[in-house]
Amino acid sequence: MDIETIMAKARAPQQGRSKASFERMLATAEELMTQRGSDEFTLNEVAKHGKVSIGSIYCRFDSKDDLVHVVQLRVLERVDSDMLAAIAALNARGGDLIDMVHDLVESVAEVLRRYADLMRPLMLRASADPVIAAIGKRSYARTSEAVIAALLTNRDSIPHADPEHAADAGFRILYAAIARYLGFGSSIDAAGEGDWSELKTDLADMLAAYLSTNPKARAPRA
Repeated sequence: MDIETIMAKARAPQQGRSKASFERMLATAEELMTQRGSDEFTLNEVAKHGKVSIGSIYCRFDSKDDLVHVVQLRVLERVDSDMLAAIAALNARGGDLIDMVHDLVESVAEVLRRYADLMRPLMLRASADPVIAAIGKRSYARTSEAVIAALLTNRDSIPHADPEHAADAGFRILYAAIARYLGFGSSIDAAGEGDWSELKTDLADMLAAYLSTNPKARAPRA
C-alpha cells in the first residue's frame, strides 16, 4: 500500500456518527500503543475499548496493519505541524547563528519528546514494515529541510565551503542523538541515558561550534 492510499483511508467520514466512530478507532489504537509501548494489540481490543463494532473497523480497515499505518500517518501529521510551526516561529524571531542553533535544538528535542511514547512503537516496527518506514522518512525529511533552511538564514556565519552540507550533517547528528535518548528504533535500550537538559545544552554547544568553526582542510581522495 502506498502513502496516497493511506492518506485516503486517514480521511474521516463526513457523517457525524461514522466520523465519531472512526475517530474512536484511531484514538483507541493510539492509546493501546502508548500504554504497551508496542503495537501488540488486537482489533477486538480496539473494538472493545473504543466502543465500536468489529464490523465497523473492518469496513474502514482491511487489517490491523492497515489501521496502524493510518495511526502513524495521523500522529506524524501532528508532529510535523508542531515541528514546522515551532521552526517558523524561530525564523520569524531571527537571531544570530548561535542563538538560532540553541533555539532549534530546544524546539526539535521537545517536539520529539512530546510524541515519543507514540513514535517509539512505530519506529520499532519500521525495520520490518516498509510502509511505516516510508511515512517516517517523509516526516523526517520535512523536519530536516525546515531545520537546514533555518540554519542557512545565517549562511554568512558558517565558514564551511559547503554550508548546506554542514547544516545537513549537523542535523543528522542532532536527530540521531535525540532519537537514541528517546529510545527510537534499535536504540531503545539506551533510552533515558544521562540528563535531558544537559543533552540538549551539549548538543546545541557542539552543533554551534561545528557550524561556526572553519573546518580543517581535507586531503584529496586518492
